[in-house]
This record gives sequence, C-alpha cells and structure tokens, in this order.
Amino acid sequence: MASVDVLIATYNRPESLILTLTGVATQTLRDLRVIVADQSDEPVGERQTILTLRRVIEARGGIVEWHTRPQVHGIAEQRDFLLRRARADAVLFLDDDVLMEPPVIERLLEALRTEGCGFVGAFPAGLSHRDDVRPAQQIVQRWAGRVRPEVVEPESPAWERWQLHRAANIYHAAQRLAPGERILYKVAWLASCILYDRQKLLAVGGFSFWQRLPRFHSGEEALVQNLLMRRWGGCGMLPSETYYAQVPTTVLNARGTVDGHALDLLPEMVARYVEPFVGATTASDGAGMAQEMAAEEPPPARAR
Repeated sequence: MASVDVLIATYNRPESLILTLTGVATQTLRDLRVIVADQSDEPVGERQTILTLRRVIEARGGIVEWHTRPQVHGIAEQRDFLLRRARADAVLFLDDDVLMEPPVIERLLEALRTEGCGFVGAFPAGLSHRDDVRPAQQIVQRWAGRVRPEVVEPESPAWERWQLHRAANIYHAAQRLAPGERILYKVAWLASCILYDRQKLLAVGGFSFWQRLPRFHSGEEALVQNLLMRRWGGCGMLPSETYYAQVPTTVLNARGTVDGHALDLLPEMVARYVEPFVGATTASDGAGMAQEMAAEEPPPARAR
C-alpha cells in the first residue's frame, strides 16, 4: 500500500493539470498512488505529455489510476468518488492547478503523523501578486505545542484567518521565517493541497453529503475541515512551497457564481459527527483574539 494516495479531480484544464502532475512526478516521496478523476469534455489521460508524466510517476515507484467519467454532479461528488477509491492512511486532495515543490508531500505527511490531527494543508500562493504586499493580511497564528481541537465558527473573528490565503500573502509571510524554519499555523479552512487522515475524514462522513448540494456549489472542503478541527484539530504548513497556476475556475455556473454552499449544512453535521464524540475548545475571539494576533504579528521593521 502506498504511503499517500494523491486524489486529483480535473475538468478541461489540461495545461494546468500538466503543471500539477509535474509537481507530483518530482516529489521526494515516491511511494504514491495517484488517482485521477477526469471529467473533461475531451478526456486528457492519453495526451502524450500527460502519458509521459504518468510513466515518470510509475518509473519512480508510484502507481497511477485514471478514471474518465461524465460531469454531472459537481466537485463534492468528485471528491467523494476519489475518496471511496483511496486506501492509504493519508490522502492528499490536490487541485488540478497547483504546482508543488519536491518536498511538499513528504513534509505534509511528517506533520500529519507527528501531530495526529485531521489534516495539514499547504496553501498555494498566486505569484502574480508577488509585488502586492499586504502586511495587514499576513497575520500568522502559530500553533504552540501540538495541534489541538478547536471550534472556528463561520463569521467569527477566528474565521478571518482566511485572509492569510489571499493573493501571495502566504508567500510573503514565509519570507519572514528564519532560514530553514518551518511552522504549523492555525486556519479557518484551506484549499487546493490538503493532506487528510483518511480514517478521520471518513469518521466525519467524508464527502457523502454531496447529494444534498446543488450541481454548482462551493465550500465542501471548508465543511469537512471544520468538522475535523472540532474533533482532532487541523493546521497549515509554512512555507507552503505550493503555487497556483491562476487559471479560471471550473466549478461555477453560467453566471459565474454558485447555487449553494456546503457550510449551510454545518449545524446538522456538527450535531451528527461532533457533539456525540467530543467537546472541543472554542477558538479565541474578541479581545483575546486581537491580543493573540498582535502578539504573533511580526514587528513593523520586518514587515514586507
């Protein structure tokens, strides 16, 4: 069995998928099983460059499993499909527009095993914003000690942690670390490159709720991560060493919006998958949250 199953859903983005598979093919951790669910209008699995990358992954000790399937139900169903085929203890949900530097999966796996939490993410930077420095959005709340369960309610002060993941903030924040320094930080939610403990993810229902959502939706990973944080905790990794291709999204309707958000299901999912099992601590809010942010924000002289 592979150490990590890499789960990739793709739709009509062959160029960025090549970028993504190149990152997978050059990982320092070679013991990977890559499962791709391709819903492109014209399947891309047999394109020569993609075939070459599949062969490279296999030549380096990995396995590639490719599924061509119709696009009908949306991204949460795709994630459910992929998760049902996973067997490794750790599963990496990797979007088809993300480039990883070679050590990313190995470092995510080490953090997940060490912390025993529900997930660890490496949020990608959009480097078109490399010169767009936003110090007020680059607040990093480090985990002191091990990652612990916490409650982060949508629209609470702790939910503002998402600001770190705008533009190239994650890239700029990493520049403030000492050479070779690596940290885990508190999140509201993560996207695009997240390593989950598979059994813990299944324990909160995985993505089986997809049938409750309209065809065009968002927030499916924010929902499962919120549940996981309440029971086991979750975190981000800095530096993330991941980068967005910055191509248009493919999960929106014809109006460029969504018809529903998975977080609408949060209260009933908490009642079903969290409350019967644990009582998590609530994330700091109000003045306490402000003090924590201020204490961890770098001094102005170091802000970029």
